[in-house]
Amino acid sequence: HMKKFLSVLLMAVTLTAASQPKKVAKMAPTLVPGYYVNMKGDTLRGEIQTNPDDETDFYRGFFFKAAKGGKPVLMGAKKAKSYGFDGKDFTVIPFETGEIYAQYLAKGRLNFMEYRMHDVKDGEPIIAGVYFIQDTKADDAEKELRDLKQISNKFYKRDIKPYMKSQPVTWTDLDKFTFDKNAVTNAIKEFNKYYE
Repeated sequence: HMKKFLSVLLMAVTLTAASQPKKVAKMAPTLVPGYYVNMKGDTLRGEIQTNPDDETDFYRGFFFKAAKGGKPVLMGAKKAKSYGFDGKDFTVIPFETGEIYAQYLAKGRLNFMEYRMHDVKDGEPIIAGVYFIQDTKADDAEKELRDLKQISNKFYKRDIKPYMKSQPVTWTDLDKFTFDKNAVTNAIKEFNKYYE
């Protein structure tokens, strides 16, 4: 009986495996002109893949094809300090237990950056944004503002106030309760114009 049971079980497993939908065919990589900065500080130009299998891949690494040709090679935080393509710029920052790439949403006196990752909200998988701010020209009295700080999505106004207090007109109209990435990005860009 055991032999018959095992062969039926094997057939069932084989059939189940055969009826599984095949993995979606991988899209051919789409490459656009881009760059990365290596650990020595040299900027290397070539092409960057813009269609990774998962949109959060950009925050962990990127595929780079050298200008001289060859295959796209996966680059990470140990090889590239920063990279960019299509007007998007990413830089390595420390986060939790390692290093990740964060995308600049605004650059200038205030840097505003985003890291996107998989998360779960109300039992549903989502892609969550984590945001960071930094004042590149804070004076010595407030030099802690020069350090990159993660801001709360809930109490974001409280978190950005010390950074933007010198130009209240740029941020006081932001909604107190709802974090809107585009509204905050625009407010910070507006703020940075005062220091260009």
